[in-house]
Amino acid sequence: MITGVILYALTFFTIPFLHLFVMLFAVIVSVIVWSMINYAWEGTKLTRLKMGTVGSSFYLILTIVFFYFLVTLEPLYPGEDTFMRAVGFMFAIIVTSVAFVTCFIMTGFSKRKNLNI
Repeated sequence: MITGVILYALTFFTIPFLHLFVMLFAVIVSVIVWSMINYAWEGTKLTRLKMGTVGSSFYLILTIVFFYFLVTLEPLYPGEDTFMRAVGFMFAIIVTSVAFVTCFIMTGFSKRKNLNI
């Protein structure tokens, strides 16, 4: 959510490629947070799967929304080429679906033993 707000705010500036660094930082932070949730979660395998499903469902919903936008894509004015918007929606679908799978696997399935060093 915070990443989306930051990326929206960056659209008002003319700094090229800054959004790529924001997205890279967001991915790293997300994986770290999912890993911390994985280590901190106490419960049965069923409750872990429920937690993983609820936690990653946001990304699944985003994937469905971006797919809907791609399917219903129309030109804003006559003669507009919608290719770049379609490419953007396809990248968004890929990113959100990978985030869904990664979040679900990291929080729903893997449970590693903590090492006391």
